[in-house]
Amino acid sequence: MFKHRLCIGRGGSAVLLAVLIGLLGEAHAAASFFGPTPYLSFANSPFNGPSFSYFHLENFEDGVLNTPGVSASPGWVVAAPSALTDSVDGDDGSIDGSGTAGWSLFSNGTSSSLTFTFNAAALGGSLPTHVGIVWTDVGNATPVVGFGGVSFSALDAHGVSLGGIGPVTLGDGNAAGGTAEDRFFGVTNSDGISQITISMSNSTDWEVDHLQYGLQAAVPEPSALILLAAGLAGVLALVLRRSREGPSHSAR
Repeated sequence: MFKHRLCIGRGGSAVLLAVLIGLLGEAHAAASFFGPTPYLSFANSPFNGPSFSYFHLENFEDGVLNTPGVSASPGWVVAAPSALTDSVDGDDGSIDGSGTAGWSLFSNGTSSSLTFTFNAAALGGSLPTHVGIVWTDVGNATPVVGFGGVSFSALDAHGVSLGGIGPVTLGDGNAAGGTAEDRFFGVTNSDGISQITISMSNSTDWEVDHLQYGLQAAVPEPSALILLAAGLAGVLALVLRRSREGPSHSAR
């Protein structure tokens, strides 16, 4: 009687390698979205607390968008304090239900969509893994003034969609700078984020504030999938060795 050792040819090795690569690819964490959640100051951000390799908070309080490695859609302007400005509540130094004493980024009656694009080279070679923006107000809108659907989406490092949120109806019915309706939208993706977009299809009269973005180094976690991939790597090494040795038989 003959016993045959397991012997997988080179074609089988290639298939097994492809399976292993696929499993390792799936081990990357999927994107996670946050919001819309109430937001009165950075203390309400889900990004307040974790450690980052870099982190930037743009609150527009110096009148310009000038944090590094990011650009915004054309047409948007930084709005100075006024009776109709809706900055994040805490930017004027107190939580008092009003954003009129701070600065915000305003659509200026020209755009229903706002995209922030991140530049890895200007950020030390790495795109952010965490990005957020705060929607603060809408004025003129169709069909109801002071209300509208807000959508938020993101792209990965290769320009592929990570998904999104909305549209979600937000607003308080007026443009007087109240902050109770301010909402945070955010996304995380361990492989990097190249763009985020926030939009309102029914208005070109709205504001955002507190753009925030940072890089957090990935922390390896021994999940079942990673352990399985490690096991397959060992099997692949054995198969490749036996494939080089060729088939063998033993008799008894």
